[in-house]
Amino acid sequence: MAEIHITGIQYIEINNQEDLEFKYKPDVPKLKLVGNIIVAEDEESDDDDQSVVFLTQKQLNQVLSNKDVELKLVDDRWYPAKPLSKEQVKKVGLVGIDAEYLGAAGDIKCYEAVKISE
Repeated sequence: MAEIHITGIQYIEINNQEDLEFKYKPDVPKLKLVGNIIVAEDEESDDDDQSVVFLTQKQLNQVLSNKDVELKLVDDRWYPAKPLSKEQVKKVGLVGIDAEYLGAAGDIKCYEAVKISE
């Protein structure tokens, strides 16, 4: 398990990949957040990598609550209504997410959110 932090959101969509086996509440539909993350324990890299985080609607609400992040729906995907400000990135980035590493698809790492903590 790794602690990750979201530092940018490209888009969010309903997960439609059926070949993934989720450990956290496998029967609950997951959302697929595509964006930038930092792995807290990864001392080799301060860079945020483009990654995918699978999480439930409740977990997404926990990450975004009180951060003034507006999402708009375009073609079955939710995008930030405007780019996140430095303050919003900082607030969202402070939320700790305990996540299981699911593997990589090319350079994109995939994680499943298990627990959200602020």
